[in-house]
Amino acid sequence: MFKPDKSKSKEDDPTNQLPVKKVLILGGGFAGIEVLKRLQKKFKSREDIEITLVSKDNFLLFTPMLPEVASGMIETRHIVTPVREFCKKAKFYEATVESINFRNNQVAITHSIGRQSSPSDWDQHILKYDYLVIALGSQNNFFGMSDVQKHAFTMTSIGDAITLRNHVINILEQANLEEHNMNLRKDLLTFIVVGGGFNGIETVGEVNHFVRDSIKKYYKNILMTDVRILLISASDKILEQVDEQLGEYALEKLKQSGVEFIMKRHVKEATPTSASLDDGTKINTYTLIWSAGVTPSKLIKELDCEHDRGHRIITNQYLEVPGYEGVYAIGDCASITNPETGEPYPPTAQHAIPEAKTAAKNIINSIKKRKASDDSNREKFNYKTKGMMAQIGKRTGVATLFGTKVRGFAAWWLWRTYYLAQLPTTQKKLKVMGDWTSDLFFRPDVAMIKRREMDIGNDESAHSEKKQSKETSIGA
Repeated sequence: MFKPDKSKSKEDDPTNQLPVKKVLILGGGFAGIEVLKRLQKKFKSREDIEITLVSKDNFLLFTPMLPEVASGMIETRHIVTPVREFCKKAKFYEATVESINFRNNQVAITHSIGRQSSPSDWDQHILKYDYLVIALGSQNNFFGMSDVQKHAFTMTSIGDAITLRNHVINILEQANLEEHNMNLRKDLLTFIVVGGGFNGIETVGEVNHFVRDSIKKYYKNILMTDVRILLISASDKILEQVDEQLGEYALEKLKQSGVEFIMKRHVKEATPTSASLDDGTKINTYTLIWSAGVTPSKLIKELDCEHDRGHRIITNQYLEVPGYEGVYAIGDCASITNPETGEPYPPTAQHAIPEAKTAAKNIINSIKKRKASDDSNREKFNYKTKGMMAQIGKRTGVATLFGTKVRGFAAWWLWRTYYLAQLPTTQKKLKVMGDWTSDLFFRPDVAMIKRREMDIGNDESAHSEKKQSKETSIGA
């Protein structure tokens, strides 16, 4: 079937007539892409190795910079890289993983037919595998509160960042009109972020500066005293993953910039115009941003394997799913025990990438005909966290690096330097550097990019009666 190539080593020689080995990677995030790159590099000349990656999006999203997209500091496309940019040998399918059958070594995927917003049909495909890597990430955890899920904004996707940015600008435009209804104006200008972790703190910092800078430049008749930026945390601390002292520093810095804090409280209910806390407090707001934790998808939770209390897939020290040889779980959807602490590794990109490297190495060793049951040929995952960093506002941050605490401008500079280096291509690095440089001289604009799914026609006639009843004189 294959043409002989005497220049290749015996183990890489396709004349061995080996059956095709199928490696299937589920997920196009940091972990999935890293496995893909490692396997492609090792097996680039092996025609008997078939690598396939499935992801619901056709791009890799650089999530650490999402808050800066929401504030307009970074352009949207500058933190997304097409998955096909990485597919030198591998196949790629943009599709949703519908089910995983460990017994039959197969995965069902589905994709829409026709227009994305209103597909005419759905089609299903079955993919077989010899090796499976599950790197499907996580989703927002609303703890069963359907009303909060319905009315809150989130910050986990590029669509979330665009939607939130448009909403904040729209709110400022509405508040600008409400000169004579001060109660409504104050409600409009109340912005709530829930969650004291990395995502919540970085989001509240960006929203705070974007709102205040925009008002200073564009909305001269809005009083800054009417603006409330609130962060609600279930704990009495923020950024507990970094360090207690650095968390206190971040708290004080954010307070100085105008952020208010409500600690040791939960949001238990939400409506389009309010958020209610567990102590009975009701806060009128039109902007509730949820950053209070993540959980695996329903698909992951229902898999026929062992899960931890957070419903993540429990793996062994080789990152395999116990009981299923050749099946690996990594990233946010996996529960991998740190042998030093006995606790699971945190679900961060810093840990997902080395997990991917270990999983890829073990797959490579297995494909090379080394016995999977021979532990001497398998690598255990043991990673020591290098540090944690968070950006808490303009030119301010906190970080721990190899046990050293850094704060202020130095930590902010470290954050930017590290994440700039992690961007996947030189092109993206240069574009983000250009955005950051531009921000030194110019403030982000307040142009809304509205997206309409259908021709709404003449809205004025549909709402004329309602508008007439609420008509007020502006500038009278």
